[in-house]
Amino acid sequence: MNRLRRVCVCLLLAAGYSAALRAHAETCSGLPVSVKPASTEALAAICPAAASALDFLASYGITPKRTVSIKLVDSALEHYGYSAIGSYDRSTGMISLMSKSAMEAQTVPPMMYGQPFDAVHYRGAVAHEIAHALFHQNSPHSRLSNAAQEYLAHATQMAVLPADVRAQVILAADVGTWESGDSISEVYMAMAPEKFAVKSYLHFVSLQNPDAFIQTLLNVKWFYVYAP
Repeated sequence: MNRLRRVCVCLLLAAGYSAALRAHAETCSGLPVSVKPASTEALAAICPAAASALDFLASYGITPKRTVSIKLVDSALEHYGYSAIGSYDRSTGMISLMSKSAMEAQTVPPMMYGQPFDAVHYRGAVAHEIAHALFHQNSPHSRLSNAAQEYLAHATQMAVLPADVRAQVILAADVGTWESGDSISEVYMAMAPEKFAVKSYLHFVSLQNPDAFIQTLLNVKWFYVYAP
């Protein structure tokens, strides 16, 4: 009987140790990005995507000021009353993101930019949330600039997609770039997220002086921003 108790205790301790391993955070090698709970699958899905987003943003002077923390969850997130794959909490500086396995387990296959959600679009979703985190770290007015943040987040998400996938999204959206003087607003994004993403990406890559517009985005004090 005593031996049985000892075996049970050992099993419980082992189970607790395994749970602790699964719950710990691990930093992506060479990147200021931590993932929790960490697993080989999670790091393989997230770290390369984070690296691509960081490289893209760094080329425009947007760099991390501290570690970006990503918490993986196993269910859809509520974001402004809608179900979302990921979200960024300004108050905690934490990204919450559905795990890749949770996405694959959905009974109704989710869509992204009008396409079935897959590993390629998961990469884009990671990049999107990384952009939100870095915007917050670099902007003194991040609480007032949702449209500016979404512009940059969608431009980053589009930028990390493979060229052929990006071309398909652009073709399907059937819109042009933001024109000079256009109001880039959340209202348009709520009505047509794919079109908002494409217009933002096309506008951003067409800018003659993107660094100047980046500064406009980071320092805007309103809920919308005008395209130059």
